[in-house]
Amino acid sequence: MSNLTKILYFKTAIGPETLTICQFTTHQFICPSTINQAINYILEKHQRSHTVQIKQSKRLLKIRKLVPIYINHQTTIFPVKPQRSPIQYYINGCTINGLKSKGSSTIIYFNNGTFITVDAPYIFVYKKWQESLTLSHLLS
Repeated sequence: MSNLTKILYFKTAIGPETLTICQFTTHQFICPSTINQAINYILEKHQRSHTVQIKQSKRLLKIRKLVPIYINHQTTIFPVKPQRSPIQYYINGCTINGLKSKGSSTIIYFNNGTFITVDAPYIFVYKKWQESLTLSHLLS
């Protein structure tokens, strides 16, 4: 990934097949795999282990659930939904420009004008965003 093309988020695609939408600043890519397989691929590209990153995040942030994952200084993703949820999101906290509450959902705005609406409370998304930024600063 170059400096101009950053991952904004991963999202489970709804349909008969297992697909993951990978939204970048300049384009969207549909990966024919689960969200965990897509994330593992990105981690391996950066010589990182999913298990090690999760353990490190839990230890540094002192949290146990929905733990952010550090990939590189531009990419620290956090989950919005539990692992068993049919639709999962992993959002890159480093690319968020702002949040807006919309009922029980939250609109997440990114650096390039892109936005996504997630079915999660504003306070929860804000907390996870702050955890991912903290992790990014601690590990950069």
